[in-house]
Amino acid sequence: MSKDEILKKLRTIQKLKEEITERVWQNARPIQEIDEEKFNKKGEALTERAIEQRTVLLAERLIKEYRNANPVLISLMDGAHPFASLLQTTLNKFGYKYSYTTMQASSYGNQLTSGELKISSMPKINLGERTVFIIDDICDTGKTYLKIKELLENFGPKQISLIVLVEKVQPRINNYRPEYVGFEIPPDAFVVGMGLDYYGELRNKTEIRGVDPASLPSREEQELLDSEASLNEELRKLIALEKTTKPGSSTMTVFGGNKSKDRVDPSLTDSFQFN
Repeated sequence: MSKDEILKKLRTIQKLKEEITERVWQNARPIQEIDEEKFNKKGEALTERAIEQRTVLLAERLIKEYRNANPVLISLMDGAHPFASLLQTTLNKFGYKYSYTTMQASSYGNQLTSGELKISSMPKINLGERTVFIIDDICDTGKTYLKIKELLENFGPKQISLIVLVEKVQPRINNYRPEYVGFEIPPDAFVVGMGLDYYGELRNKTEIRGVDPASLPSREEQELLDSEASLNEELRKLIALEKTTKPGSSTMTVFGGNKSKDRVDPSLTDSFQFN
């Protein structure tokens, strides 16, 4: 496939993604938190106003329980960003002192079935003898957080806790529950908005909705969406080939080193893998 053909197909896929995500959002239903006593859907809907109010309650509790702790807040990118930003704004209004940084973690295959985790970005603050709070948009199985906690404990923090906007209530390893939770929802809920994305879209929505399965991609649409990653990889290789075959092209990179086909210097990345 030529470069122009790939680019044309990628434009088609991007347009399809925009159409599907708009369809998903418009047909999504308000998601409601669980009534803790009856375990049904009689709680509050996760509207923008409800999220703001619940974030204030979380901030007030954090300040009360850790008044002079000057904790480190670590936002898990990219999903936690909207909630972390809202929480920071709220804490700032109260004049609360804290340090803030980010890290990035992802599971292989978009699910933690084998317990494998990739850390592509580490916190930029020393954690020794610090009170640490991990901020995330949602806690599902809890495996991602527990792996991150296991890693960060090697840096000597005083304690590590999890703050999440949404928890999918379910049995977990050692009966683990997040220490700070904004809303509890059913374990089978498929939710989007406020950091929770669908094909990289809808993170910036200011409320959380439950996805209607009828609005999801058809088989043909899904096949086209699934081809995006391989098309981008093919495009990358074609661009690299163009650069090496271009008359007068140099073997030196902008970083001063020699070009090497399909090779990335591992020293340029912070990546850790756990099996």
